[in-house]
Amino acid sequence: MVKVVTDSTCDVPTDIAERLGITVLPMIVEVDGVAYQDGVTLTRQQFYDSLPTYATFPKTAAGSPSLFADAYRAARAVGADGVVSVHIARTVSGVCNAAELAASDVAGEGIPVRVVDSGSMTMGLGWLVITAAEMAQRGAALDEIAAALEAMKQRIRILAMADTLKYLRKSGRVSSLTAGIGELLQIKLLVELKQGAVTQLDRVRTRGRGVERLLDEVRKTPGKPRCFSIVYTGGDQTTDIERMRRELQPIAPIEPSSPVLVTPVIGAHFGPMGLGVVIVNE
Repeated sequence: MVKVVTDSTCDVPTDIAERLGITVLPMIVEVDGVAYQDGVTLTRQQFYDSLPTYATFPKTAAGSPSLFADAYRAARAVGADGVVSVHIARTVSGVCNAAELAASDVAGEGIPVRVVDSGSMTMGLGWLVITAAEMAQRGAALDEIAAALEAMKQRIRILAMADTLKYLRKSGRVSSLTAGIGELLQIKLLVELKQGAVTQLDRVRTRGRGVERLLDEVRKTPGKPRCFSIVYTGGDQTTDIERMRRELQPIAPIEPSSPVLVTPVIGAHFGPMGLGVVIVNE
């Protein structure tokens, strides 16, 4: 039996994680000097409700290698003969490094671990994790699962719109000059994440145009979509989400059926009112 371990940036709904036996390790969000465990001591709704009021810019961090090592040992304790540990893109976080250090620590204890850099985040990572867990339940071997994930991650694309450049500036993702001009003009930034690479797609002046551009990019994506996931970083986005649902549903199923509220670990950098779609091709 193979056990699947991931981190809380996967955004896999709790009921699915429990049903598939996925271990989700909480990442760290520090708010005004207090460190919280994502999804454990700080809920997503609490974070986004309070985000505009925080005195300082929230900081985020990976869990310690010992957190991962303990999870791998716990997997062995319940009978797992191997662990596949799937995590947020190495290019944007140090989570994979912590997992690899832990994997080295437990290798001498006879616990084989395959660390997979998803090259993705939120439900892009989530779909890899779900696939790994479903394969594990069918009895697939450790190397077979890891190989399948390496192939699958090439078929995942995330498109997203940042409603403000303020938080990207504070996190150092864009320059102060660019963000200052962008905030003045109320620019919406559109980006893509695929196989670990973050690319700027466009800059638009209105949310309506931003949603339209997201949908245009979805339609231009090569290949046949298996499903879409709609993700967002808080705020009342009912109208925009419903528009995306109407446009996307005829192309491929939307799964999960409800929009996914993105982890604070990502929302701290992207800011509130961000909207995105995860594309999983067949």
